[in-house]
Amino acid sequence: GVLEPVAGELTSFLRKALRPLRQAALMTMQALAVKCGNQLQASTLASFVEEASPLVNDSDLTLASAALSSLESVVTVQPGTVSVVAGKTVPHAMTLVRSPLLQGGALEQLQGFLKALVKSSEAAGGAVSFQSLLDELLASGRMAGAVTGGKTAQQSVAVCVAVLCSTAGPQHVQSTTDLLVKEVKTKAQDTTAQRLALLCLGEIGRRADLSGIPQVESTVSESLKADSEEIKGAASLALGGVACGNLGKFMPSLIRQISSAAKSSPKQQYLLLTALSEVITTCSEQTNLLLSQDDQAQVLSLLLGSAEGEEECRTVVAECLGRLSLLSPEKVLAELRQRISNPSPNMRAVAVSAIKSMVVERPHPVDAPLASCVVELLLAALADADRHVRRAAVVSLSAVVHGKPGLVASGGALGRLLPLLYAQTVIRADMVRTVDLGPFKHKIDDGLELRKAAFECLDILLDSPECRSQLEVPTFLAHLKSGLADHADVKAPSHLMVVKLCALDPAAVLGGVEGLVEPLEKTLLTRLKSDAVKQEVDRHEDMLRSCLRAVDALAHLPGIQACGPFQAFMRRVVLISPILERYKQVEKERAEAEGPVRVDAMDTS
Repeated sequence: GVLEPVAGELTSFLRKALRPLRQAALMTMQALAVKCGNQLQASTLASFVEEASPLVNDSDLTLASAALSSLESVVTVQPGTVSVVAGKTVPHAMTLVRSPLLQGGALEQLQGFLKALVKSSEAAGGAVSFQSLLDELLASGRMAGAVTGGKTAQQSVAVCVAVLCSTAGPQHVQSTTDLLVKEVKTKAQDTTAQRLALLCLGEIGRRADLSGIPQVESTVSESLKADSEEIKGAASLALGGVACGNLGKFMPSLIRQISSAAKSSPKQQYLLLTALSEVITTCSEQTNLLLSQDDQAQVLSLLLGSAEGEEECRTVVAECLGRLSLLSPEKVLAELRQRISNPSPNMRAVAVSAIKSMVVERPHPVDAPLASCVVELLLAALADADRHVRRAAVVSLSAVVHGKPGLVASGGALGRLLPLLYAQTVIRADMVRTVDLGPFKHKIDDGLELRKAAFECLDILLDSPECRSQLEVPTFLAHLKSGLADHADVKAPSHLMVVKLCALDPAAVLGGVEGLVEPLEKTLLTRLKSDAVKQEVDRHEDMLRSCLRAVDALAHLPGIQACGPFQAFMRRVVLISPILERYKQVEKERAEAEGPVRVDAMDTS
């Protein structure tokens, strides 16, 4: 038959350098395995496993995901291949799982692969032991914790450990939980191992009810009082995960602890609120996990009562309120609408910040009630006297425009919001204060963070087709001009917006070019002090390159030759040393990014 030669040819494609070919070969081989896998010879599948396994790495996560998916199909259809897959693929999988780059679809596919490995091993008479896989995962987690980005990698390991246990059954859940509790208790000096054990407990608890193992809750709660901030953070995530396994048992206790900590320990309150955030987020994402109406009411009351805490607590409270609205939209939004006029600026900031967490990618029942009040909330907060409230409003507006632009793009809503947003881009003298440091004085700009957020929001508006069409470019350019003359943190996004506008509406930009010349010239003529350190030199070079990209975009506008002030600026500043060399490099980078240009498309005038 043709089956064996086709499989052999597909396997040979995995050795080719062409990425699309390898990806297509993996997808085709997976389809072949699903349809006719039990007819393929073991030697043919073994050859495929050997070639596909090295593709399981973090240099190309899409390819790694496709390889894991095809290998999962192979072991599912022919459990007899599990020993070969374990020998060839598992070492690569263990290297992948400790990569800080692992996320999204690749992580989900790795979980599916491990599930298939456990099930197929059982079908093949225990060819690969659960304990060996667990030991390898935990060893990878400990190795990951010792390097940069280790916390992210350990979270991936924890998810895989939990999937392994839940697939293998209750007996393995119990034994692994006992082992992890022991690790937390006995390895107090080994932060890496302790953190991994806590994260694993949280992920296992998210998938299985651990209320029957009393030492789990006490061990995790005790870890909240550890000296290490990393251990306390992992313990708060673990507590939230464990609570998800049995809400009826753990929620009343968690609510009581948060209420108690609010009066005695702000740090403990923050950690417990983080645990609560884990619970609410999980409930909002999983339809099989329900938070009762009574619990929702208690949590809402608790959160509103915690809005006056420390700043880190308020941030978590706002996130929790936003996520809680995904479970109970009408009730939460009704409370937030009342709180937006509260005498306390902290409460007002929390109320508007909650909007950010209500914006989810998929269509959701919260969208309709949010649409009915989001503009009202944002208008009130953008006009607030307190700068922190205004900044919270700007950040929430950015989230809405990015995730659900339709909420503000219809009915003239954006036209009402834009004047208030533009007002946040202006440097205000009343927000600049001078601090006397003895021999010298230092100016502190309290409005900088607000302006940065405002310009970032304008950038997001430019990227949204629904909102961009409602922008009046001359007005936009007028405020962009102030950004080009602002602090370096504001200039950089402003330069980027100039480049985008030149591509989106060159005619409108051409009409306002003259006003942009002065701030661009000032940036290019800025000189460093003679005693500047390397970090300052590097920042200065980055700023010059950023500015020259904007200049380059303007220099290629159709009709720019007729703009006298701009051409004079080019001759006076850009086309002479030392700026000229940098400008040529920027032009070269742009040309390389654009790729080869057809001769008939070039302007040869």
